[in-house]
Amino acid sequence: MLNLRAFLILAMIGLVGCADSTLMAQPVSPSPPPNTDVARLRSIVETESQKAGTQAVQFGMWVDDREILTMALGNSMTTVPATTTMHYRIGGATLFFQSTLLLMLVEQGRLGLDDKIVRWFPDLLAADQVTVRMLVANTAGYPDYVRREDFQDAVLADPFRTFSDEELIGYAVGDGQMAYPPGTSQAYSHTEYVILGQVIERATGQSQKELYQQNILAPLGLKDTQYPLDQSIQEPVLHAYTSDRKVYEDSTYWNPSWASSTGGLTSNIHDLGKWGPVFGKGRLISPTHFQEQIGPSSVGKGRNRPDLYFAYGFINSNGWLLQNPNMNGYSGAFAYNLSTGVTLVVAATKNENPSIDPAAIYVLREVIAYVTPASPLNF
Repeated sequence: MLNLRAFLILAMIGLVGCADSTLMAQPVSPSPPPNTDVARLRSIVETESQKAGTQAVQFGMWVDDREILTMALGNSMTTVPATTTMHYRIGGATLFFQSTLLLMLVEQGRLGLDDKIVRWFPDLLAADQVTVRMLVANTAGYPDYVRREDFQDAVLADPFRTFSDEELIGYAVGDGQMAYPPGTSQAYSHTEYVILGQVIERATGQSQKELYQQNILAPLGLKDTQYPLDQSIQEPVLHAYTSDRKVYEDSTYWNPSWASSTGGLTSNIHDLGKWGPVFGKGRLISPTHFQEQIGPSSVGKGRNRPDLYFAYGFINSNGWLLQNPNMNGYSGAFAYNLSTGVTLVVAATKNENPSIDPAAIYVLREVIAYVTPASPLNF
């Protein structure tokens, strides 16, 4: 089974629900300061990384804008030690940026959350019933193309193949069936974020690469974060490996087009550490839109509950806003804690016989259990 899902977490907890944009995130209660002993943090990361069978691991922790620890373990390649400056594909963590960019564009008056997407997709299945809000909330009902075996087979047959967005959407809607009527449920779907990326580009007349650079990356000075339009990754590069094709091989430059808008960005842990409080404090959007972005719109539906629910492209687990992307051999984890201002970033690659795969979420889980013992990951 090809391990392409950018949101393994969502598959693990089986989040489904109905979006209600009138619900807002509850006020964050005061909490004890986070535990920040550097020696203890380093020990946890080293122990869990070794236990998982990693090739390399990058780790970073920040409290607000203050760096607590950044470290790297293992090798990027056989004779090349991993460093904290190395860049990698951040996969589904891109969606923190995409949902923020969307809300910035809404505030600029360039599109609306309640716009029907038929305006940009006149021939797409159910487009006259689906809104922009449904796409970002994952309540539109489009099937996830990544779950299709024919799609997975195509990727494995030629991992350097370029997929267009039209092809990806076609895999999802080719059967002419929605997963559920638009707006009636919630389930993670790469398809909806691919469509959202196209809506953003068609509504603005600009590429997402241009929009990220103009609205987020340049203003924040995130020089180590890019939206490449091909297989390139900014140097220096953390190399990734996988056995998806039944042989252990370097997958660093496998074509990322299969993920499209759901995993387009490359970065390193230092830039993601800077991004944490910008995103986590809603510095780029209005308080109203920030509360909507992180709010419990799915609570009470399916398995979503107040302490564990899907928001706009990520989940909220006990006050931790997080992602654990798993893409082309890269295992990642990005988390921001609303009550303490802690940002945690993990990037991991695997050896030939990993005992835990993907590793990053397991490293993150143990770190969080130490950093905020009263608010561990609850799945």
